[in-house]
Amino acid sequence: MVRSRRILIFCICGGVFTLILGTLGHFVYEWSGNALWTAWLFPVNESVWEHLKLLILPEVVYFAAGAYFLRGANNYISALFFCIAVSAGFVTGGFYLYTSLMGRSVLALDVLLFCTAIILGYVTSYFLLTAEKFPLLTVISLMGLVVALVCFFTFTMSPPHTFLFRTPDGRFGIYP
Repeated sequence: MVRSRRILIFCICGGVFTLILGTLGHFVYEWSGNALWTAWLFPVNESVWEHLKLLILPEVVYFAAGAYFLRGANNYISALFFCIAVSAGFVTGGFYLYTSLMGRSVLALDVLLFCTAIILGYVTSYFLLTAEKFPLLTVISLMGLVVALVCFFTFTMSPPHTFLFRTPDGRFGIYP
């Protein structure tokens, strides 16, 4: 079993990595001149859905790169899935809660949500990585990861016309 100190370092570094890459990721689509290939990985508009990519891409990349570092750790796939689910769920729920109360979006609160979501996601990962093995949870988490990633790729190009995918100016998807 991987020692808890090594897992703690992994999760702290993951939080920092996600914060940095997620922040930079906010601008990649624009910096690329709106290159279509970047739309699969980085936000293409100001919808909540697209901004979840700022969490998901760095978390997936970090866990993929860290698989060697934490080889033998329990529940690795589940730790990734729940890192994504907790962080994305917190951002989504928190954003709609505070904007429904305040009537508008506030950048400082959005940044605070993003940072808090990263912390909560990696704290959840820590507990899963240091817990006993849950083989059934790993299978369920793997299926959840596949579904989540398929949804992110699909809904970038063809978003459902619901609130989660709507930009503040009422548009959906990729637009010039």
